[in-house]
Amino acid sequence: MIAIIVGSMRKNSQSEKVANYISSQLKTVVSDNVEMIKLRDLELPFWNEENFSAYESWSQISKTLDEATAFILVTPEWDGMASPAIKNFFNYCRNQELCHQPALLVAVSSGQGGSYPIAELRMSSYKNSKITYLPDHIIVRHAEEVLNNQEAINEGDVLIRERINYSLKMLKVYNEAFLSVRQHKFLYEKNFRNGM
Repeated sequence: MIAIIVGSMRKNSQSEKVANYISSQLKTVVSDNVEMIKLRDLELPFWNEENFSAYESWSQISKTLDEATAFILVTPEWDGMASPAIKNFFNYCRNQELCHQPALLVAVSSGQGGSYPIAELRMSSYKNSKITYLPDHIIVRHAEEVLNNQEAINEGDVLIRERINYSLKMLKVYNEAFLSVRQHKFLYEKNFRNGM
């Protein structure tokens, strides 16, 4: 299963639109087994040790994450940063749910931006989660203008659709290759569950 994590807290957000498009492409290009997790719907409280153990719904979310073999993380760019919800999500992932799983990063920007959330997540979210990001990523710029119709309406729309399909095929290849990596049980050694 491939899990798509949508990091926007807004209803009818551009990030959710992009995630829905990616989900439909996944089902036709790569895999029909897709689960979408909208952080907006989970309403995770800000993580701390006390509410982590008290938040009963996390065990079900953790189980869903455990069943996934690859991830797509979609974050809006808010003031040049990844969404607080997606950063908070990584604080909850303390049971090796994402460990040694390939992941595709997707940033969504209403303008010409989008690179800072990618850099931010690459820099800080992998250390303890041990998620493995693909070398490529997707930045959907001018998000309101693309991925709105069945058919592309301009050159930018064509290019982002082609990039998405290429990246999904790459995720499929990494997912297949990582099946053999995850068979090595020493990688899940509890004494070294956190990065340095």
